[in-house]
Amino acid sequence: MSASYKLVVCDVDGTLVNDRKEVSPLTREAIELFRRQGGEFSLATGRIEKSVAVFCRDMAISVPVILYNGAKIYHPQTREVIRNLLLSPEEVNQAAAMMLDYPFDFIFYSGGEAYILRHSSAIGVYEKGDGFTCVVEPDISQILNREITKILMIGDNRFFSDFREEFTSNPACRANLVQSEPAYLEILPQGVNKGDALKVLADHLNLSLDEIICFGDNLNDLEMIQEAGIGVAMANGREEVRQVADIVAPTNNEDGVGTVLKSILEGKNV
Repeated sequence: MSASYKLVVCDVDGTLVNDRKEVSPLTREAIELFRRQGGEFSLATGRIEKSVAVFCRDMAISVPVILYNGAKIYHPQTREVIRNLLLSPEEVNQAAAMMLDYPFDFIFYSGGEAYILRHSSAIGVYEKGDGFTCVVEPDISQILNREITKILMIGDNRFFSDFREEFTSNPACRANLVQSEPAYLEILPQGVNKGDALKVLADHLNLSLDEIICFGDNLNDLEMIQEAGIGVAMANGREEVRQVADIVAPTNNEDGVGTVLKSILEGKNV
């Protein structure tokens, strides 16, 4: 069974790590077993370079990782950039024009940094979870002059559909909007999602999608799970993701990734 699979790609939050942001010993053991059998391990996350660096070092990741929910593919060791897509100036300006109308905190990602206009408690929680500090830039024009990879809105998800409808009513705004966490709505470059990025990564590594196992929990993982040879959703994940998965794993607090990966490697029915 294991010889059929060459790569495991794993979401980070709610999937690879438990609620304490730790990778469990059982999951580490399963990943190491997969490597000893000739496989590689990578990540697919909404996080940025500096936020995944600790995982890349800790888990000795030696292949490119998918960042910004698919907008960037980056090799953590060589720093080679395989993919780097950007939002259009019209899309960035439209989001900025809507800032005062919605109760969200906005984060703009550019050049490996995350820019905010001001600090808030929600931003503080985000920084703690992702392990880095945002750059405060109170002059929005300075942010808008940058090349923007992604925009994250943090706030009450009851307003997400209204924001989405207003944003996409502008014909110049063809970006992809995805809810990556209950309180997170992201604006990504047109056509960007983890599934699309997985195809690019597979091609770069000369792999077929059938040779890849993917793990995820949230709506931003849906396309990736559908594209993979085996798509695994976490029991703690969204129902929509569980419905399209080949396997539903135990939760991220119950060694879900490690449990399922070991079962696949051992050829067990899962």
